[in-house]
Amino acid sequence: MTQQKHIPLGVGFYPDWWFANYGISFGREYYYSPEYRVDAQAKMQKELYERFGDVGLGSANPEPKPLITFGMPMLPGIFGCEIVFEDAAVPWAIPANLSKEDCDKLTKPELTSVSPMKEMLAQMDYLKSKYGKVVGDINVTGVQNLALKLRGDELYIDYFEDPEFCHRLLKFCAECMIDLWQLIYPITGTGAVDVTPMCDPSIYCVPNCTVEQISGDTYEEFGLPYDNMLAEVCHPFGIHHCGSLDAVAEQYAKVKNLVFVEAGFGTDFARARRLLGPQVAFNARISPVLMKNSTSEEIKAVVKGTIDQGAPLHNYSIDTVGLTEGVPDENVRVACRTAMEYGKLN
Repeated sequence: MTQQKHIPLGVGFYPDWWFANYGISFGREYYYSPEYRVDAQAKMQKELYERFGDVGLGSANPEPKPLITFGMPMLPGIFGCEIVFEDAAVPWAIPANLSKEDCDKLTKPELTSVSPMKEMLAQMDYLKSKYGKVVGDINVTGVQNLALKLRGDELYIDYFEDPEFCHRLLKFCAECMIDLWQLIYPITGTGAVDVTPMCDPSIYCVPNCTVEQISGDTYEEFGLPYDNMLAEVCHPFGIHHCGSLDAVAEQYAKVKNLVFVEAGFGTDFARARRLLGPQVAFNARISPVLMKNSTSEEIKAVVKGTIDQGAPLHNYSIDTVGLTEGVPDENVRVACRTAMEYGKLN
């Protein structure tokens, strides 16, 4: 194995960038047609190489990638939420806004026989038969994410008015997530690919995309017990956290079997590293808004500043995920080169 010379910097373009620049659609066909997806993946790698090969992106001759993916709408879709697909966006589920009574009537589904999971299982069989393997996995979403898709924003009021109901719903969501992970992991051997490319794929990484919307105390009461419930079964365990981590960093330090955390721009990365401990691998995200609207010199300074907060660097990385249409190519190059040059490992 080649020894790592500098900290990794991930570059991820949002679907609108791909659609605007190369006409690659992330609509329904991308998720329901495995051949369309394999072809799209190869085209993306070739286009990245032609455009950014000088900073190590893409591949001149990509091998077919038999990828399985669905994003976070899988479990919401199984429970009847409408899934919206668009050419230039990731799919999302519209909340069902169920009453508390209807939430309490929910039962765990038979995953192998319900849509859209049964279609994804058929795709896995097809990809394995044609390519000899399948890569990727199914995003099982986060506990609060799923509860919000079922209950809607009323959940935030329920936290104060009916905590017992909240615990019933959150426990049910965690149990369903565990069932989905236990179905998929033996097939793919991965639990992070459909969440973030910056995590060791063998780790189960939960996308806590809505935790930023609650306080640390609320997370400790309503989130931590169920993340720990997941972590006891689906381990080693990682957390993808959207936005600033500052309000819940102390609480995340109490999560069991935690080996990876990813945090959004605005986080005090140095503080988070201290609280979580040097044994937890850490990915620091740079804002796509900054990547689009800043000068090259400003981007260089942001990357340097992010690296300065990361010690120890051997298990630290940076991600410029979500780059939208119109981000200057030079900003991408500057970010990559700065990580290579300033983020060198001894």
